[in-house]
Amino acid sequence: MLPPIICWGEVLWDRFDEGPQLGGAVANVAWHLAMLGAPVALVTRVGDDADGHEAIRRLAARGVDTSLVQIDPTRATGSVEVATVMGEPRYTLVPGRAWEQLEATPAALAAIEAAPAFVYGTLAQRAGLDTWRTAVTAARGLKVCDPNLRPGKEDRDAVVAALEVADVVKLGEREVDACSRAVMQPDLLGWLLARRDPRAKLVALTRGKHGSTLHTAEHRVEVPAIPAPSGGDNVGCGDAYLAVLVHGLVGKWPLGEIGEVASHWASTVAAARGATPELDAETIERLTLRIA
Repeated sequence: MLPPIICWGEVLWDRFDEGPQLGGAVANVAWHLAMLGAPVALVTRVGDDADGHEAIRRLAARGVDTSLVQIDPTRATGSVEVATVMGEPRYTLVPGRAWEQLEATPAALAAIEAAPAFVYGTLAQRAGLDTWRTAVTAARGLKVCDPNLRPGKEDRDAVVAALEVADVVKLGEREVDACSRAVMQPDLLGWLLARRDPRAKLVALTRGKHGSTLHTAEHRVEVPAIPAPSGGDNVGCGDAYLAVLVHGLVGKWPLGEIGEVASHWASTVAAARGATPELDAETIERLTLRIA
């Protein structure tokens, strides 16, 4: 069995009006990788509180390796207020939480070095850029970046650092302009795929109901969106898509199959509330049969 994929960054509780849901972009990716059957470990930091221990319990029950989760003795577990406006989630992050003190421990660095992929965003390095640099320098597998930007919250240093070393990048359509400005490259896709060293192996552009496109230096694969049943929300759909993307790349699936499964998986998550729904075994089998 391969060593676990490593997801690095924040774990948060998304506070909806109807109650909290486990979240945080990289924690969401780890959750969905585990549902896909991939070995995955989460490097994060939580408070020594009920929220932190419940987050660890739920992640471990889902199949995520939580042995690298750090416990902060003074700061509380991450939290974010979520409101849905015109069908899109809006986030208000509570500052001063445990994930902002994430450490690159010797155990974490050893796991990162052995991992087939190292998945990260930009939120955690806004508070700990030097720590993230230490971690990403240890990575020998695919370096996978989802900037996961929020309007008005971009940190140029974190965005530039994240994109400069990435082998795989997933971008929402609203992130392209912000990332272009950050790296001062009007042709962001061209810069990622061909105009830097090392160049990205893959860039995925997601456009919600308009589908997504997988770009390499040689190929372009258009992936249609799968309409989601009503009653859910869009929270975590991009993270679900990214989990399939990483799993497929590590497993060396054809790009078309990766895109198809990712689109179906994201649609299934959009039909539920929150970023980390529990999919039943029948649903997981139906979605992953496309891999065969």
